Amino acid sequence: MKKPFVVAIAGCSGSGKSTLSKILLDDLKDFRTELLATDRYFNRPLPKMISPLSGLEYDDYNCPESLNFEKYYEDVKALVSREDLDIVILEGLTVLYFPELLELEDLKIYIDLDPEIRMYRRIVRNMKAGRGTMEEIADFYLNSAKYSETKYFLPTKLNADIILGGHNFQEKAVKIIEGYIRDELC
Repeated sequence: MKKPFVVAIAGCSGSGKSTLSKILLDDLKDFRTELLATDRYFNRPLPKMISPLSGLEYDDYNCPESLNFEKYYEDVKALVSREDLDIVILEGLTVLYFPELLELEDLKIYIDLDPEIRMYRRIVRNMKAGRGTMEEIADFYLNSAKYSETKYFLPTKLNADIILGGHNFQEKAVKIIEGYIRDELC
């Protein structure tokens, strides 16, 4: 049975995971590819966290328990078992966190980016989507998201095969990744 090549793209919020996923989907369109982003699998209600900085309680989108892992893992296994696919891209904070996912992944990419730039990207993205004022978005990031990301997901870069700078995706780095995937599939 032919198994699809599984690419994992992780990094903290605002690092460029979705952007890289879209670039790879477009550049590898000659292959049958599916993308499965963890953002569609948040548990409801979300777990809560008390900010060590402010003492305020927040919904915690940035901890492993925020992901409905059982459903996500079930869907990943279903995609990986499909013989009609060439590539499966897993994208999200948690894709390099869970050992069960690591076992299925053929290429693990972590996108690293300074927290200040990631916070700026979050502010721009969330304001465009009408998800709060600049102050609300920045407060949430500084009091909640940054703490949880540092605790849970920054260490997952040790599980990566490639650590990619998220400032901009240099054509050379993306071509190297695409070349590796193509070599593995041919």
